[in-house]
Amino acid sequence: MRLIKTRIVFSTFIFTLFILLFFSGEKTASLLSSVLLSFQFVPALLKVISNPGILVITGLIFLLVITLLFGRVYCSFLCPLGVMQDFSIALSRRFGWLKNHSFQKPLGWLRYSILALTIALALFGSFVLVNLLDPYSLTGRIINHVLEPAFVWLYNTSIEIPKFFNIYLFQKETAYIPLLALVITLLFFLSILFVSARYGRLYCNTVCPVGSLLGLISRFSIFKFTLDEDHCTQCLRCETVCKAGCINPDDKTIDMTRCVACFNCVAACPQPAIKYQHASSFKTQNKWSAQRRGFVIGSVAAIFSVLLVFNDRTRAAIAATRRNQKPPATPPGAVTLRRFTQSCSACHLCVSACPTKVLTPSFFEYGAAGLMQPLMDFEKSFCDYECNACGKVCPTGAIQPLPLEIKKLVQIGKAEIFEEICVVYVDHNNCGACGEVCPTHVISFIDKNNILYPKVDTKYCIGCGACQLVCPTTPKSIIVEPNEVHQTAVKYRHRRRHRRGQDTQEGFPF
Repeated sequence: MRLIKTRIVFSTFIFTLFILLFFSGEKTASLLSSVLLSFQFVPALLKVISNPGILVITGLIFLLVITLLFGRVYCSFLCPLGVMQDFSIALSRRFGWLKNHSFQKPLGWLRYSILALTIALALFGSFVLVNLLDPYSLTGRIINHVLEPAFVWLYNTSIEIPKFFNIYLFQKETAYIPLLALVITLLFFLSILFVSARYGRLYCNTVCPVGSLLGLISRFSIFKFTLDEDHCTQCLRCETVCKAGCINPDDKTIDMTRCVACFNCVAACPQPAIKYQHASSFKTQNKWSAQRRGFVIGSVAAIFSVLLVFNDRTRAAIAATRRNQKPPATPPGAVTLRRFTQSCSACHLCVSACPTKVLTPSFFEYGAAGLMQPLMDFEKSFCDYECNACGKVCPTGAIQPLPLEIKKLVQIGKAEIFEEICVVYVDHNNCGACGEVCPTHVISFIDKNNILYPKVDTKYCIGCGACQLVCPTTPKSIIVEPNEVHQTAVKYRHRRRHRRGQDTQEGFPF
């Protein structure tokens, strides 16, 4: 019973830190991200590949070691999606929606097919299944797309009351979430809540690739649960409380590949029949053949599917499509479009931390392989010249943490003026909105008959998108053309002298 209370307290504390991670400001989020997310499997693995550090390497080793020692304790103690499912299970049992759990036949062919397909696609450069199914990233999107907007709406509604007493508080804002991204996240959220309330940890043991991988490792764990036939009275209490559905009362076995180490069975057993002890102290039953068949079948099916999809013709067609489509702008620190899409797990922590809310979830802008990964939407906002928050909080290294002085010179794109649309060139009226907001003095003006015509000096441009945001024309007469490979802009040196009729570096023309 003490172990269960310890698990509940610890996992609740971890989940609270995740809520704080997405709801807090830049400083708190960057601190929590560097520590908390080093002990999440997929972020730690991606960070080790893209930008390894001592803490993240230690975190990944720690997760593998505790799984080899104690089984899938990560799923019950550290996984935020697991905690969310436990809340749903507890509410379901409390309100009588599901009084008892029962043994569920393992769907090894399905879960190992998903695992093998996820790995195979990742090796071929597509993170679509990692983005959609990783438990941490999925939890991040649920918090960012569903929980945070709900909280902000309640807060903004509640602060209307103090206005009657002449107390005025600032309203909060959330990032723009495209409808399709919101629908996908909401469907995942509601489906997981329903499945967990009805069937327990079915998502963890059927769909989640991290759970399947840790399940394979836990087969060799040093400490395991075992059911002693000599002491078992067949009361079935262990089966009714096993939320993983891995206790088979007929042959008195426990499937360690699906057990999430919640210790419910140990507390429920009236006899010392279920024990958690060193593997050498009991006889290991050979149940590996079915699991091995499932993994082999799944791997073969996944590899065949990937080879079928990613053949030469398909690759050529995808490459041609990408050439015809303009790639979206990636955040400063992403370095290259290819590197970013192959390192980002779409957790949307950067979306939550961005103060100007210029980062928004994508849909097919990066192609199907980059589904849900964030992009810079200059139609909605701009990248703050004095901010480098996204790199500080990114857990996978997809956005590198850049010192502010370096970030200010990273050129993620170049502004381009379309004279056939610009009101100055078309109507010969002064505007100057783009020059007023440009932080790097990219936009200068040529005086012709007291009309100041804007032009762009791209060597200073960093592609922040401020000019595109404020441009009053529809469609925009100045837009940022993204760089697939980030470049370095020239640092602007203010020139004090200028002559009438030549370029002037003053931002606002009147």
